Amino acid sequence: MTVQSLRVERDSHNPHVAIITLNDPDKRNALDAAKASALENAIIKLEATRQTDQPVRVIVIRGEGPAFCAGADLSGGVYARDFFDSLTRMLTAITRCPIPVIADVQGPAVGAGCQVVLACDLRVFGDRGAVWVPAAQHGFALDTWTHQRLCELVGGGHARNIMIGAATMGVEQALATGFASLHADSAGAAEYARTIAAQAPLSMEHSKRVLNSADANRDPSLDMLFRKAWASEDAQEARAARAEKRAPRFMGQ
Repeated sequence: MTVQSLRVERDSHNPHVAIITLNDPDKRNALDAAKASALENAIIKLEATRQTDQPVRVIVIRGEGPAFCAGADLSGGVYARDFFDSLTRMLTAITRCPIPVIADVQGPAVGAGCQVVLACDLRVFGDRGAVWVPAAQHGFALDTWTHQRLCELVGGGHARNIMIGAATMGVEQALATGFASLHADSAGAAEYARTIAAQAPLSMEHSKRVLNSADANRDPSLDMLFRKAWASEDAQEARAARAEKRAPRFMGQ
């Protein structure tokens, strides 16, 4: 499926893996309100497949061409009245989606592109993968969530270097800080996604929601999900697989 400058497809080796490609290489995949909304809607539609017989269990976001995403469209998109609301909804859709989302960062992810990478749960960096936020160079200010998320994922010192010092974080620093899970090309990122897709969906959903919660201890739905995972058929399947010395086959229930 292709919507404007977005391509959504299932992985040819594993239909439980969906790949969203930012597909506007001429603009280095820069975002405007329409593209942000398209990405939000793609995430929501893939989440809805959980109720079908071919559910998506991992989402990969990548960029066509040499850049992952050059950030907001400075030719006009960033100055549109609805851009920031659209961007916020897109980032929220990624963080709230119960399905793990992996950023396949094979080129620069700048500004809003860095925000997309931050919203994802896991990150794979290629040789040219890099993030930076030139907000001060353009007279912009980014929201509190971006600062706090960056600080959480890369540490306070690196966050200050990026936000205030306009530093670039490449693959070596991303791996050293744990920001990147893996150093690989897009084929390696897809293989990594297939590995994640083989894990128990309820367990991953619980961990994602806890890790993204502002106050997990006061959210009763997390306790319910915790109990649901322990009582699930998948938990029994894992137990049986261990006894039978085979790989488990999880169904997400």
